[in-house]
Amino acid sequence: MSQKNKGYARVEFRANLEKIKELTKQGYTKKAIYEQLHGEGKVSMTYIHFCRFDPYTGQSLRSRNSSPAITGTPAVRTVSALPVPLRGDGPHAGQSDNDSKFSFKKKVTQEDLETDLV
Repeated sequence: MSQKNKGYARVEFRANLEKIKELTKQGYTKKAIYEQLHGEGKVSMTYIHFCRFDPYTGQSLRSRNSSPAITGTPAVRTVSALPVPLRGDGPHAGQSDNDSKFSFKKKVTQEDLETDLV
C-alpha cells in the first residue's frame, strides 16, 4: 500500500466489520473472509495486511504504542535439595585414604584382575 493511502486499509476493514464479525461467527476462516471481500471489491489491501486487524474490534493487532500484556504468574527460581549430605558422610563425600575398601590403580595387571574378581 503506498504512502498516500496510509490508513485506508483500516477504513476498509472497519467499513466491513459487521460482515466480518458475522462470517467469523459462522466459522469462516480469515482467508475465506478476505477472499470473499476482495472478490466483491470491498477491500483492496493485501491478505497479510487484512490479518493485522482484530475481527471483533477492527483495531490493529500490531499497535506500535502498546506493550505486550504480562499475564500469569512470574517465574520463580527455586533451590532444590543438595545431592550431597551436609555432614560429609554420604556416597558423594569421598573416601578416606586409610580405611578404604576400594583402591584405584591406574595400571591393572592380569594378576590383579584374577585375585580381585574371585
